[in-house]
Parts: sequence; structure tokens; C-alpha cells
Amino acid sequence: MKKFVLLSLLSLFLIGLAGCSTKDGLRKDSDLSGSKYGSEWADEGNQGEYQAPQAGQLTASEWSDIYNYDFYLSLFESSQESEQGIFTPYYQKGYFDTLNMVTVLVKNGDQVLSGAQVALQNVSEKTVYTGVTNLFGYTYLFPKTLELDLITNIKVTYNGQTINVPYEYSTDNDQIEIDLEAEDNHQEVLELMFVIDTTGSMGDEISYLKSEIDYVISEVQNDNPNSTIRLALLFYRDFGDEYVTRYFDFTTDINQQKANLSAQSAAGGGDFEEAVDVALDEAVTKGWSTDNTTKLLFHVLDARPHYEQNIMLRYYNAIYSASEKGIRIIPVASSGIDKYTEYLLRNEAMMTGGTYVFLTNHSGIGEDHLEATVGETVVEYLNHLLIRLINEYHTGVIEEKIPYYQK
Repeated sequence: MKKFVLLSLLSLFLIGLAGCSTKDGLRKDSDLSGSKYGSEWADEGNQGEYQAPQAGQLTASEWSDIYNYDFYLSLFESSQESEQGIFTPYYQKGYFDTLNMVTVLVKNGDQVLSGAQVALQNVSEKTVYTGVTNLFGYTYLFPKTLELDLITNIKVTYNGQTINVPYEYSTDNDQIEIDLEAEDNHQEVLELMFVIDTTGSMGDEISYLKSEIDYVISEVQNDNPNSTIRLALLFYRDFGDEYVTRYFDFTTDINQQKANLSAQSAAGGGDFEEAVDVALDEAVTKGWSTDNTTKLLFHVLDARPHYEQNIMLRYYNAIYSASEKGIRIIPVASSGIDKYTEYLLRNEAMMTGGTYVFLTNHSGIGEDHLEATVGETVVEYLNHLLIRLINEYHTGVIEEKIPYYQK
């Protein structure tokens, strides 16, 4: 009997350790299968009597730094409270420089052209930055500050045509319109990939996120009956875990992907940073088509990559590769991120023509959510927000943001 009691106490102690976490870079990930959240995402094949939470509970907001670019730049300016802007220390870390946005509109008369590849080039005809126009005909290019004086032209490639337009950068000349005789050839194909952090620290929200994403996938399919939907899933943890990445390739078998999503659980990790660089590097090399389709990558996470030179370069290059391919990255920041992670995720979004999504405390679910340094936003239910964004990127029709308390 004493042996049984001791073993029971030891089990309770280990369960308590598994559920512990701290914030602000000190959090330790862990296997949450035995914690207070354990019944919600037991290991695969051990579902018990657990019922997945109903979708439509998590709350979130969206903020576009592209559409609010002056506000973004203000975050690098000194103020009465501080000698430097709130994002200045992160800019000084290097790798990311999004302070020189060049907006290019490609059109044929009154018709905008989506899917055009637009490149800033220097005197040696070396590409400085490349993007792909969206359904509104726009792409957003981010040359680094040290490259600005070298830019000599803009190269536009579309449907077999290529034109070169002389261009010199200045803050008075950072919005360009280019006319091209062509017809828009956007296809009714929606390519979606969800890249999801499944380390232990995601345990407070992952079961809810799975329900929300499952709902989003179904509704997007219903909203776009004439579109072919290709769906891929990539889950990642960290080096030394059960897996670093786990991938399910693009397919039109939506039900199979929903089953793959449902089977995932949160475990592993061990420190604040995760294998974000490996996940995105792999994600952008997968079977995305080269056709003029809608390409969206939702990056759901609560931690940044490890801060080492080779890792940060891989991370930056993956984001730039997404921009080259017209893959819009839409980060979904979960509980536990810090301000540097917010900065990185907003760069992910801007550099690829995406937008920043962050969970809020309004739902009462999960641990504390960092208050984003943004202007006024509308708090929506996450599932409706994601559906709205997908439809906007795929159809070019802006939808109304509906506050969660009105749903």
C-alpha cells in the first residue's frame, strides 16, 4: 500500500511539472498529455471520451502593416517616453529591414492584373526583391536600406511577357503603376497550407485551434463551390523532439486532411524557441503550383526561431522565397509570444503581402495573450476572421469585420 501511495504522489508531481510554463522567453515546453489539458489532446489512438471543443470560441484581431505603413514606421521613432522606438532594438538585431516599402500596381488599362511577378533590380541586373501581385493588382517590395541607391529598374513578368521600367527609389517615388497589355489569368484554385507549432507550450489552445481550423476548412469549401481547394498541413516542434516536422502533402481530399489535423497533439519543446526556420523552409518548397492561383500559408505559433546566424538566415530566406512564389503568409500569434516574436511575425506578413493575426484575451481561453502594438482593431471570432481573409484573398472582395459580441 505504501508503495502504491508513493507512486501515486510521484505521478501527481510529474503531472504538475508537465503543466508548468513561464513567459517572456523563459517558458519551458513540455508534454501536456498528463496536465490539466491532457484529456483534450491525448496521444494519437487514445482519444477516450473526449469531445472536441466547439468552434467559434477563440477571439482574434487582424492588423495589416501594409495598409497602415505610416503607423508601422512610427514604431521605430523616438518618443517622449523612449529614446528609441519600440521595434528599434529588434531592427538592430539584423536580418529584417522592412522600412522601405515600394508599392507596385500592375494593370491593363482599368483592369488589374494578378499573378504578375515584379522584381526590383540593380545596375548589374541582380534582383533586389521580388513579389507577386494579388487580386487587387498590387505587390509590396522591401529592398534593404543599403540597397536603395543601387536600384535601376523594375522588371515585370506576366503570362510570357517581360518588360523593364527604369526606376530610382525615393520616398516620393515609392508607389508605381505599370501598364501591361495582357488579360488577367487568375485560376479558381485555392492553395491552403496550415503550418502549426505543436510543442507543449501550445497545449493551452491547440484543441480549440484544431476545431477552429476544421470549421474554417469546411466553410471555405462551402463558400467557394466553384474553386478547387488544395490543402496541406505541416506540424513542427523542435530539434530533439519526437519529430521536427510532420507533413501531409497538398490534396483535394479535405476529409482526410481534417482527420490528419484531428490526430495531432501538443508535446515536446524544452525552451522558448522552436524550429520555425526549418518548418517555413520546408513549407515553401512543397508542391505549390506555378500557376496564377491563390496561395495562402497560415502560420500558427507561440514562439520565434532560435537566434543563431544560420537559423535566422534560413528563416529570412524562407519568407523571401514565399514572396517570390506569391505565397501570402498569415501568422496567427497564440498565447505566450513576446514583443520580438510579434516583430518577426509582422515581417513575415508584410514581406509576403499577408496580414498579422493575433489571438486576444476576450475569449477567456488559454494563457495571457500579448497586447499587440497596433492601432484600433476589431476583435472577431477567429474562425470567422480566417474565413473572411481567405475569401478576400481569393475573390478580391473585401468583407465586413464583425465584432465577436455581435455574433
